[in-house]
Amino acid sequence: AATTKATIGGTTATGTASGSDTSGTTAATTKNTYTTSATVQVKSCADADNIVNNGTKAAEAFEKALQDGMKGVTVTQTTLAKVGCNRRLTDDIRRLSTAAVKADFTYESTTAVAVPDKSTFQASLKTKLSGAGLPSDVTVTEITPGKTTGGPTTTGGITKVQEVSAAVGAPATFFSVAILSVGMSW
Repeated sequence: AATTKATIGGTTATGTASGSDTSGTTAATTKNTYTTSATVQVKSCADADNIVNNGTKAAEAFEKALQDGMKGVTVTQTTLAKVGCNRRLTDDIRRLSTAAVKADFTYESTTAVAVPDKSTFQASLKTKLSGAGLPSDVTVTEITPGKTTGGPTTTGGITKVQEVSAAVGAPATFFSVAILSVGMSW
């Protein structure tokens, strides 16, 4: 017998299954969707341009580096953006801010997996960027903890479940009550 525990929307259900059904069906696997971001300092704006403008190669290097430090996750989207390459006037002194690349990741996992620490991610990223022929003299300055983006997705035949904010439902509820009230007054 196997015991399964699932929590959706704050409600926890526990069940026990037994038997030996080997008819070829597979159990559904629930995956949660998460987001995280990493800021990676580069030596120059030219290096940032080179990384960001190499789309697929760069995105794959960042994805593989993240997955190396987070076993069991599947990265579904990676967005790279250049930051800190604008000139700024501050206190009458013109200076350049530090060039960096910001990577935003969306990933799926069946369990909550901690993001890698900066040094682990940096070591893997340097290797992946170098292997892709991209500038690899980088320093990871920040990697944010993973945040869930709205409930589990599922494979194996179970429908996706997404949380809905009460702030989104309130205007629709108000409208429905107003229409119902008008209808009742006829």
